Amino acid sequence: MPPYVIALLAAAACFDAFCLVSLTRNEADNLPKWAWALIICVASPGGGLAYLAFGRAGKPVEPPEFPGRPLDPPGALLDRLAHAPQPAGYGPVMIEVDALTKRFGPVTALDGLSFTVRPGQVTGFLGPNGAGKTTTMRIILGLDSPTAGRALVGGQPYQGIVRPLHQVGALLDADAMHPGRSAYAHVLSVAQSNGIGRRRVTEVLRLTGLESVADRRVKGFSLGMRQRLGIALALLGDPPVLMFDEPVNGLDPEGVHWIRRFFKSLAAEGRTVFVSSHLMSEMALTAEHLIIIGRGRLLADMPTAAFIEANASRDVLVRSPRPGDLARLITAHGATVTPEGDDGLSVRGMDAPAIAGLAAGHGIPVHELTPRYASLEGAYLDITKDSVEFHARSQAGERTAAP
Repeated sequence: MPPYVIALLAAAACFDAFCLVSLTRNEADNLPKWAWALIICVASPGGGLAYLAFGRAGKPVEPPEFPGRPLDPPGALLDRLAHAPQPAGYGPVMIEVDALTKRFGPVTALDGLSFTVRPGQVTGFLGPNGAGKTTTMRIILGLDSPTAGRALVGGQPYQGIVRPLHQVGALLDADAMHPGRSAYAHVLSVAQSNGIGRRRVTEVLRLTGLESVADRRVKGFSLGMRQRLGIALALLGDPPVLMFDEPVNGLDPEGVHWIRRFFKSLAAEGRTVFVSSHLMSEMALTAEHLIIIGRGRLLADMPTAAFIEANASRDVLVRSPRPGDLARLITAHGATVTPEGDDGLSVRGMDAPAIAGLAAGHGIPVHELTPRYASLEGAYLDITKDSVEFHARSQAGERTAAP
């Protein structure tokens, strides 16, 4: 074999080795690493040139480390914000929606909506399908433009924030991720766009329980795992404002329990936590304040306990073999009675001990006496019954609001 052929083969082998080393040290675009390795070896040296030209994602210059503070004691973030230098007129880091209107052609999605989301508590954002919740969040994050009104974060529009991840973290769509990247690579790419270092990437993946699957591709993740990855992205910049749209979807019971405690701990640090959800049971356990909208208008803006107290009715379920006699007796004493089933009565305006005493005094047997307390779901269904766009009918023909 001529010497020049041997030299060319040796050069090609060295070039292949260089490309393979580069492949192992960097992320690959377009194709997985094993495919690029096969192309480099089989199509040498053309495969190596193709990889360097089209497949090498490169290893960006490492930005300064952003440590983050996920384990701060409660109130530490609020103290930092209170003592940090701020521009004139820059108040507490909160979300402000002022007379927001959004029209899509003939459809009015938001109609003069105004509210404020304050720090230090979990605020639930509720409303039927089509009420305008996602549209509101998109406008707050600068993804949509309002027809009228404005939305501010920390006293300024989202578009005016230089490094937004340091001020606002959000999860609106768990599927808005590059399916071919690993979880770590995806989070790292977002981090580097905001000057956040690798140590913080590792921290948020550990914090959301994804550290053990950080090298897996996102396309193989379940919905619950993608939700956790979206939460990790929201936490990257250690922001004082956090927004989540239906974050519980796809989570298993352990994940639901984790996220409930996690949101409360974030709020305890002084952050503004704004959560949209259709799960009333979770909102009742998580949210301290509620903002409820219907057909783009504000229906309620008050603490959760006050909302339930003001809008949900309480009653006592009574069962007796003499329901007619008992109903007449209770009605005569000023309470309201509604038949329920064959021998059941729903009593409002009289508590269980009073009903028991009244029945015993007149010799009427009682087989069941159950106080039924107000619930967030009952209060929500009552206040939004006229704002639901879609209705279904039960088998008995009764119209039921679709949540």
